Amino acid sequence: MNPKTKLTAAKFLKFLKEEMQLKEPFKVKFISDRSTSEPLMKTYADYHPSSGDVRVYIKNRGAADVLRSIAHELVHHMQREQNKLSNNVQDVGGDIENEANAKAGELVKKFGYANPEIAIYDKLFMDLES
Repeated sequence: MNPKTKLTAAKFLKFLKEEMQLKEPFKVKFISDRSTSEPLMKTYADYHPSSGDVRVYIKNRGAADVLRSIAHELVHHMQREQNKLSNNVQDVGGDIENEANAKAGELVKKFGYANPEIAIYDKLFMDLES
């Protein structure tokens, strides 16, 4: 990952932590090969409530898309902190997923307004080695 990518990701994670007032620790891991990830990644991002870990597939994805995925999964972290998550969360649709989708879009837009320079880095995460 190039220095601009790392800096933008770190800045975005700090923004999310402050904006959502996240208190519990979390880790975000960037994945460039889903086929070798453990456990196998079937989507572009996932959240593991027991550890607070987020994994985000980044190879050949636009910056806004990756940032939205990070935000979506960290909304799930916020939901866990608010005791909204249960073991039976719908993967598609439903209140939990709908909130994560809507809030993620809102957060990316707000971050973009505060950091207009990231618009020129549309291919921010496309510079990864295979």
